[in-house]
Amino acid sequence: MKKYFLPILTLLIFVGCSNPPQNESNRMTLGKVQGVVKKGANQTDIMLALGAPNIISKDRQGRETWTYDRISQDRDSQSSGFYFLFFGSSKASSSKSSKSLTAIITFDDNKSVVDFAYQSLEY
Repeated sequence: MKKYFLPILTLLIFVGCSNPPQNESNRMTLGKVQGVVKKGANQTDIMLALGAPNIISKDRQGRETWTYDRISQDRDSQSSGFYFLFFGSSKASSSKSSKSLTAIITFDDNKSVVDFAYQSLEY
């Protein structure tokens, strides 16, 4: 049993310090908006690519307008767990960034895109 202790401990340290993969497949990004939202695209294609809008409204001409507003925050923190485990102190650093993406899409009576606008901010 003692000969398995060190390999198991090493494995636990590496697994405990790893980050799980992020699911990026259903995230609304500027690239997705630019690739999918074109004049003439239909509501079904937009919904499949971007998901449900935050707001559905009608403009003065009675055309349906979808508004997508997504805000995300990324935190990046790094610490030396190996150093802490064997030497008793930890070195850590962290940073935080925020992103905002807003897309406004207007559809005609045939459920096709007639106008759109988007804005991307990073701070």
